[in-house]
Amino acid sequence: MQSAMAAPRIRIFSDLHFGDRRSTLDRLAALDPLLAGADEIVLNGDSLDTVIPGHAPRLAALRDHFAASSRAVHWISGNHDPDISAEAELLLAEGRVWITHGDVLFDGIAPWSHHAPELARLLANVPPPPPGSPAASNALADRLRRHRSACAALMASPAFIAPGTLPRPLRLLRTLFPPRRLLAILRAWRDTPRLAIALARRHHPQARVVVIGHTHRPGVWRPRTETDPWVINTGAFARPLGGAFVELHGERVLVRRIVRRAGAFYPGRTLADFTLPPPPSPAPL
Repeated sequence: MQSAMAAPRIRIFSDLHFGDRRSTLDRLAALDPLLAGADEIVLNGDSLDTVIPGHAPRLAALRDHFAASSRAVHWISGNHDPDISAEAELLLAEGRVWITHGDVLFDGIAPWSHHAPELARLLANVPPPPPGSPAASNALADRLRRHRSACAALMASPAFIAPGTLPRPLRLLRTLFPPRRLLAILRAWRDTPRLAIALARRHHPQARVVVIGHTHRPGVWRPRTETDPWVINTGAFARPLGGAFVELHGERVLVRRIVRRAGAFYPGRTLADFTLPPPPSPAPL
């Protein structure tokens, strides 16, 4: 196993939402202090909204900015950028770290969304996977495929309203109403750690750390039992809760808040700093 000195320093971010008026990221150079010292970057979904018309220049700028940094970049798709990458999950550290955007935890992708009923309809209409494809024999791969297909189809739906295109007063009103939407958000925040643990146990039992975003609520949930993984949500570059990032360096896992100063983003206070647990012991025969 590589020593911490030889191992790459990998940083994981999610939910940049670059170019969305709801995002706090309006200038890509503002990310540079967060990238300093990193060897590899993981962008864990919702880097921008590829389902919105006119996104191509922003996507090109985003890819060019990270390519210019000469770092290896892993692009993971999310529900807002279902076509940004063919990869919807990533396993690191011999499978002990599982990274996925987080929408896969929820049957309806984003149950708090105004588009939830339309997403449910689109999900129901996704055709089965081709025989012999990875999704045909892997329940998790098929679930991720269905989610990405439904999200990609959403833009063409008459029910679709592009995020951030409404005037600010209407966006605020739309955020708060109907009241059941706020209840759905709170329920998702409550259920996310439990759902992440259950999905990891079912599909990636070797995972000791699960890294997600999606719900825009940053946090760290410690294992309650020896078989539970850590659950880390990196939040979002968005108000009011902001974001965090995960750094993997050898066997060390570091989680830090992201703070904004003078128009740029910097590492903030430490939320967690621990040694990556070993793989779970095999069940006795």
